[in-house]
Amino acid sequence: MKIQLKSCVGVLSVLLANSAFADVVHEYESGKLTFGGDVELDINAQNSQEGPIFLEGEFENNDEYNQTGRILLEAAGEHTSGQNYARFKVQPLVGTDGGMGVDDAWLALGNRDNGLELKVGRFEAFDLFPLGQDVFVEYSGDTANDLYSDGHGYIYQAKEGRGRGGDSGQVLLSQTRGDFYAEISTLFGDRTNLFASDTYHGYAIDPENDAKNSFIVRPVMAWTPGPWTLAAGVETNVVDDAIVDERGEDISDRTGYGTRLSYSLDDFSVNANLAYLDAHEEENLTLGLNALWHDFGLGYIHARNDIDSVKESAEVISMPGTYTSDTLYTSYRFAQVMGIDNLDIYLGAYYSKIDQKDSDGGDADRYGGRLRFKYYF
Repeated sequence: MKIQLKSCVGVLSVLLANSAFADVVHEYESGKLTFGGDVELDINAQNSQEGPIFLEGEFENNDEYNQTGRILLEAAGEHTSGQNYARFKVQPLVGTDGGMGVDDAWLALGNRDNGLELKVGRFEAFDLFPLGQDVFVEYSGDTANDLYSDGHGYIYQAKEGRGRGGDSGQVLLSQTRGDFYAEISTLFGDRTNLFASDTYHGYAIDPENDAKNSFIVRPVMAWTPGPWTLAAGVETNVVDDAIVDERGEDISDRTGYGTRLSYSLDDFSVNANLAYLDAHEEENLTLGLNALWHDFGLGYIHARNDIDSVKESAEVISMPGTYTSDTLYTSYRFAQVMGIDNLDIYLGAYYSKIDQKDSDGGDADRYGGRLRFKYYF
């Protein structure tokens, strides 16, 4: 690929000089370069808990008022040769807390005739549990990190192997044929950061600090006839004893299933989701339903967790038995604020409650509201 340095400098000059633009595109003979991004700033008011939620007096409710957000810059490119292509995308992030990060960073190679594509890097695979317009839903961590926290409710959404998992590697092979789409995605590397706590059912995680690298395989198939989408997939770790607890039990032995039915036409869309996880001494079932009409979004999530056993000790982190979690969330988008096409303001709110049989923790609920400023450039 030959691009004159002067042309690249010119594009970058435009990128830096314009404070409001929608994807600066530089086209050349066999491809193109695109620059864009967005600003997302949130003002939040919410409550949170510290400590295990199942015992009255063991957790604390805290009111929080803060601002979060980030600026995302995006550079993408494509080079073609006949029906073959190579694409890349990188999305560095600058957080309002001064931190730096990255969303996507990948390279894809494919062919338009047979619909095959190979993607390598950091990205999100197919979404088996879409939440709709989820401006503010607080109950779990990042896409594939810090999801499971001992002593707290877990809402499984078939995304433990979806991607963006810390420093883990990813490779995805997909094919599109008409209305049918299939992919097999892998996530491999150190997956101890799946767990946000140091314990699992009260037992210390990886006490010898000798965890193996995990290898998660996640095949998905989807059918999209017109406005409908029906998809199903599974994710499982194929490495035995990748992460063990203090007993030597394999807590990385986790197999999850997900399916979704979606409808989207004009200004209306709806998603119905189901996910099930068979984990070590624990099972999780999650149902989700959400809809978006024009700029108004509404969603509901119900999760059921069955824990077989926990460590018997003076410091109880979790409790055996069945507990359920119910989350209701809503949002509204004010589009084209001040007459600016790419400036939106969102209002979002949620309420989540956990019930556990034989538990004294009757006030384990969470709620919050958010004002979001979203500007695309």
